[in-house]
Amino acid sequence: MRERLCRIVAGIEGLTRSLLEEPERARRGYPILLLALTLIVWFPSLFAGLDLGNPDDFYHITQAALHHSPEDVGEWFTRGCWAYTHFEYRPLTRLSLLANYLIGGPRPWTFHLGNVLLHFACSLLLATVMVLAGAPVWAARLSGTVAAVFPPGKMAVVWINGRQDLLCGVLLLAAFYFFLRWLAGRPPANLAGAAACVILSALAKEPGVTAPIIMLAAALLFPSRRTLPQRLLAVGVVCVLLLPYVWLRLKAWPMDQYLEQNAPQLRPLSVGLVWLFRDLLTPRPYELGTVWLTQGLHLLFSRDLPVLLGEQLAFWAGLVVLVRRRPRLLALGIVWQVALFLPVHNLYWNPAFKHYRYLPHLGTAVLVGLAAWELAGWSASKMHSWGRPVVRWSVIAAALALLLAYYIGQLDLGRPPWWLVRQGGPKPPPAFCHDLQGEGAPRFDDSAIYPSGEAPDRLD
Repeated sequence: MRERLCRIVAGIEGLTRSLLEEPERARRGYPILLLALTLIVWFPSLFAGLDLGNPDDFYHITQAALHHSPEDVGEWFTRGCWAYTHFEYRPLTRLSLLANYLIGGPRPWTFHLGNVLLHFACSLLLATVMVLAGAPVWAARLSGTVAAVFPPGKMAVVWINGRQDLLCGVLLLAAFYFFLRWLAGRPPANLAGAAACVILSALAKEPGVTAPIIMLAAALLFPSRRTLPQRLLAVGVVCVLLLPYVWLRLKAWPMDQYLEQNAPQLRPLSVGLVWLFRDLLTPRPYELGTVWLTQGLHLLFSRDLPVLLGEQLAFWAGLVVLVRRRPRLLALGIVWQVALFLPVHNLYWNPAFKHYRYLPHLGTAVLVGLAAWELAGWSASKMHSWGRPVVRWSVIAAALALLLAYYIGQLDLGRPPWWLVRQGGPKPPPAFCHDLQGEGAPRFDDSAIYPSGEAPDRLD
């Protein structure tokens, strides 16, 4: 029995060593496990229904489903669409909602499932892009897993209209996947794919136009088979290709109208920089600073203080390790945060809508995953007295699992009652369930979705 147990332990130890030394052997299993984790963690969100307290769900989805003649869809791209108080230009997001309706009908849980699957795609692409950028494979996979359960993603995933952030994130990461492949010497078709994905990401949501900033950082930070003039020219070409988007965007909603509409929300750059350091360069954003500002010295007596301080100390210790071990990846993660956060905060930031944090916090997930993996490697090197490697790495794996469980607990999604699951979530309002209207049918009654006096003139 003892010999058999020793053989089992030796086999596990050999498997552990081979996975750590040759992590590509497990590449096929990672997407499946990540998908399973994402579906399990976010399962309660499928039954959240429509957010009827916020008009965005009702207006955007209903309009996308019921105003979808070829003329309407064409105007989404050429003119923008009416968003109950203003015109906005996110045609690809609107088109994805229409596709969701055509596939799954008026059932809200199908829209939530679409969000969860897009969130999974973001997490998987994040891990893939990190590997191309030179991160250790397991560190990249840990970052992707952190992104899948990271608390700042909650509103974007749970709220149906968070689709805009998720879709923009998928396309941005796809753009960097192709761009990094091109930097590595792959065929020029990869650069064309990167440019196309950047344009599509902007059509999903405006922060996509910041992609050239991150591309430029990647072109300057990482070794490449392309010459420096080639890299700079490639970034310049992407900027030029974005000009038609910018023209259409300003045509859909001129900047003077935009500034007038959002004047109460516009903030100077100095305020944005303060929020950047308070919101992003911490593992769980904004909480420590917010609690301190509201509670002052009472925070010293809070039961949460040890946890909050422990979080910050562990995160910053990891950043110190990254400065020494992975400075280029650290810089790329920070550039991602800054490039996607400052425009959001300064141009259309609204503290009530935390889904704005989804895109920049993909960079935070990168830093958390890298820092956790580097600390794990450092811990393993200090645990030689623990005997077999399987023992050391079992302890480290338990610690990493505890980190993920801690983030999952912060999501606080709860469990939907069984009757709600059987029903498919809360029932949608009657206007959401109208049959799709074909050619020649009377148009949808605007009074069911527009308050009095807010219906756009172009609809009859």
